[in-house]
Amino acid sequence: MSITQAKSANNSRVSFPNSLAGLQQGLDALKAWLTAANVGQQVEDRAFLVFEEIVMNIIRYGFDDGREHVIEVSFARGEGELTLIFDDDGRPFDPRNVPAPDLHRPLAAAPIGGRGIFLVRKNAKRLDYERTGKGRNRLTVVVALA
Repeated sequence: MSITQAKSANNSRVSFPNSLAGLQQGLDALKAWLTAANVGQQVEDRAFLVFEEIVMNIIRYGFDDGREHVIEVSFARGEGELTLIFDDDGRPFDPRNVPAPDLHRPLAAAPIGGRGIFLVRKNAKRLDYERTGKGRNRLTVVVALA
């Protein structure tokens, strides 16, 4: 499977396989779009964190069958915000329902997992999730430009 991409000045959409190579293709597409959108390093860093955490969760935990699946991500720049929409056909998963990790426990003693979603929520202005009628997850993450 190869990456597909559609672009305009204020938005872009990329599709890639649920693999580490696909993740890298998606990150490269996001980098190119963010550079052209001129959003600044701080916003780029937040967008990369969100993108990588969400896509890695989809790749690691979204599928039971070991087959190749397509992950689609749309990027849009609006008034004062950047919106990333993740779309996949994996198991239903609403990251808004994940409990916050125990931040009082030392990192070395903490169980594996849970902090990535916490970081996404900390860097997001808004998080919306829906399970579409087509059996797909649609996660919208809005990141402030300021």
